[in-house]
Amino acid sequence: MPLPKLYKIHHVDKEHTSIGLFEALDKKYTIKKVFYPGSHVHITPSLIFREVIYADSFKGTEKFFQDKETIAFIEQNRKYSEPAIFHFYQQDYNTPFEELSREFDLVISQYAGFVGQAVNAYLQKGGLLVCNNSHGDASMASLDPDFELVAVYRRYADNKFSISEKNLEDYLIPKKGTMPNREELLKTMRGIAYTKSPSGYIFKKINE
Repeated sequence: MPLPKLYKIHHVDKEHTSIGLFEALDKKYTIKKVFYPGSHVHITPSLIFREVIYADSFKGTEKFFQDKETIAFIEQNRKYSEPAIFHFYQQDYNTPFEELSREFDLVISQYAGFVGQAVNAYLQKGGLLVCNNSHGDASMASLDPDFELVAVYRRYADNKFSISEKNLEDYLIPKKGTMPNREELLKTMRGIAYTKSPSGYIFKKINE
């Protein structure tokens, strides 16, 4: 089965499928339902997790998810036995998702802004926010009393990833010694520099 063209261009050819990350998450945590706002055409989560909801406002992305080639690729490459369940919303993730509730075990935020803040309402208590800090989502989550840092992840060659829950007190320490505030992060849309920077962060939602 050929690779869906856009997925190949944006992720496979750039060696940025992140399949190792999702495999590591699946191995370490109990994850049944996933929400991926700002996904564009990054369909890798559906190869590991059976039920994934995607959302993106980028024009034309809905056609990619409806394409028979995309559907067939997921079905033929999924790592689980049951048929895949996935749905795509063509909309900005900052607008309400009226059909969704507080039903997700995992929210994925990858280079898409303050996803964790925008869709907090759909993440269960005890659910995970997996994010990087390129656009400040990890910095913002670190200021949010709803979230607690529970692990970090690192990427290695050949799409290998590791997850660590050790020495978390060493992370999220600003290089300049002063913590940012929400207003500064909203203005710059950029994560601050930390003294120690993994590839990404895993936060747990601790409040309803």
